[in-house]
Amino acid sequence: MPRQWIDIKSRSTLEDVLGYKFKNPDLLWQALTHSSAISENHPKAFARDLRPLEFVGDSALLYAAARYLFLNGSDDVVTSSCKLHEGTQTAIKNSDLAKIARERLHLEEYLIRGNGHRDVNETLYSDCLEAILGAIALDCGNNQQEIFFRIIEKICSDRYEHYVDKRLTNINRMLSSKGGDDESDIDYTIDWPKTELQTALRNHNSIQSTHYTNYWSTLSQCCLWIFAGFGFCILLFVYMLSFSQTGIKRFGDDL
Repeated sequence: MPRQWIDIKSRSTLEDVLGYKFKNPDLLWQALTHSSAISENHPKAFARDLRPLEFVGDSALLYAAARYLFLNGSDDVVTSSCKLHEGTQTAIKNSDLAKIARERLHLEEYLIRGNGHRDVNETLYSDCLEAILGAIALDCGNNQQEIFFRIIEKICSDRYEHYVDKRLTNINRMLSSKGGDDESDIDYTIDWPKTELQTALRNHNSIQSTHYTNYWSTLSQCCLWIFAGFGFCILLFVYMLSFSQTGIKRFGDDL
C-alpha cells in the first residue's frame, strides 16, 4: 500500500497569500521543506531543508530592524549601540512570527514535512516564516530592498514606539482600536503586510519601467544624432566632390 503523506497546498497558492511572486521558485520550495521530509524521502521535498534560509531570514530581520531604528530612532537610541541592539532583539519575537505563520498565513497547509511532524509547533512555525523571509530577501535582490524593508517595518511598527523619533515618523499603534493602554496585557496577532509588499513591488516595477523607458529614449536620440551626422557627412562629401569636379572643368577650359 502506498505511503500516505500529509496533504499540502500548492506553492503558487501561498504566493497569492503572500502577495509576492518568486522569480526563483526553488527558494520558496526550499523554505517550505522541513528536514523530516528529506529524511523520510518525501516525494515533494526539496533537496535541501529550510534551515539555511532560516538563518538568512533571521539575519535579514535583524538588519532591517537595525536599519529602521538607526534612520528613525531618537537621539538617545541612534547614539547608543546598546539601545540599538535592544531594539533589534526585541522588535520581532519568535512568538509573533509563529502567530503570523499560524493565524494569518496558515503555513501548516504548505509545509512539506514527514509524518512524524503532523502537528506544527511554535518553533517550526517561526522557523518556516523566517525561511520564507530569507527566500524573499534573496529573491528580490539588492535593487529591491525596499520590498523587504516594507515587510519588516509593518511587522515591527508597533514595537518601535519607544525607540523612534516622533518628529521623523508617525506610528499608528495597532492597539489603539482595542482601547488598551498596557500592551503586555493584550494578546493580538500582527497582520501579514500583503498590501505594503504589493505597493513596494508596484513602486519598484514603476521605477524599473521608467528606467527602461528613459534608457530606450536616450538610445533612440543617440541613434538619430548619429544618422543625422552621417547624413550631413554624406551631403558634405557630395558637395565637395561636385565642387572639385567643377573646379577641374574650369581649369581645363582655361587651358
